[in-house]
Amino acid sequence: MARRSVQFWRIEQLNGDELNRPFPARRVAEVLKNAQDAATDRHFTSADGTILLAQAVTSSPHPVLLLDRVRETNLPSVGDALGRRKPLPLAPGDHLLETTYFAFLKRNVIAVLTSGNGPRASRMGEYLGGMLGLELTLVPVVREDVEEILTRLEVSRFEFALPAERLSGKLMEGEWADVLDSASRLMNEGTFRISLSVGRAGKAEDKQRIRERIQQLIDLFRRAGSVEHFDYVVAEGKDSLTGDREVVDLLKERFISHIDVDPDVFNDPQKSVAEAVTILNKQARDNEAFFARTLPDVKGTADPGLVPDLVAGGMAAAREALAAATLPDKAGTLPNKAAALPDKTATGGAGHELVRG
Repeated sequence: MARRSVQFWRIEQLNGDELNRPFPARRVAEVLKNAQDAATDRHFTSADGTILLAQAVTSSPHPVLLLDRVRETNLPSVGDALGRRKPLPLAPGDHLLETTYFAFLKRNVIAVLTSGNGPRASRMGEYLGGMLGLELTLVPVVREDVEEILTRLEVSRFEFALPAERLSGKLMEGEWADVLDSASRLMNEGTFRISLSVGRAGKAEDKQRIRERIQQLIDLFRRAGSVEHFDYVVAEGKDSLTGDREVVDLLKERFISHIDVDPDVFNDPQKSVAEAVTILNKQARDNEAFFARTLPDVKGTADPGLVPDLVAGGMAAAREALAAATLPDKAGTLPNKAAALPDKTATGGAGHELVRG
């Protein structure tokens, strides 16, 4: 058996505003399905060069999307029974796909079924922002008391460890990505451990500045979608309310379920999708009471008009087309600006313009 994890995230903001109504996930699934049926190019290249590709696999009882990282270079090799290496048997134009599955649940919760190589949860936000103009702010669903403890904690130490063979900048973002990438070049066996602490020497204002910096790094670490790959992650400090010393295990503070899966099933593209949907639906049922108890209710109905139809190249291509359509022609006249926008009466368009101001 192989182990996968199900992480739980919540959509906190949409396009910079607090999201107080359901996220229009069914409309997103519909748009992706329509694009698939129309053979519209759905590839998106993120700022760091990662190529992403999404597709809708079901809308009931919860919309489920899969997001692939598309690998075109640095492909692994295949070995035969004697260990002789040969290239992957890919046909011309084929690529390697590494998949993460996303189920959009009640209360704007997203259940994310991960593997070691699939895209992090934040990549779904990048994809929906680049392709549909939906900029998501995702926050992890945590245990009931951890957020409160961390808010009160005057941190003095932050420490983590992971096996050297897992070292990769892809696990994290920002400064942490640089650290892990550098460490991966230093060692490939054993355990890599790093510890940040305020220290004993120095003035009070210096110590406070160090605490604030460590807290920033902890916040960045917690926003990553790969914490479960670490063996040990703790923050230590004084509880400003009680005065007690607290050690917070950040591996256990997130709401993450670990699932044993049949690796043969997940190596089969058709069986893996069905199995992933089954796992995510079960997790939704099993944890619905916890979410109802710990997360804010979400009133109203989703606004499908927020989600435009998908065009090849995403929002960047749509804006370029609009800009080109509004430039004067050689005669000095402006073409009809509306021609660059989708028909508001089109099925599923919900009267929404593709390019928003």
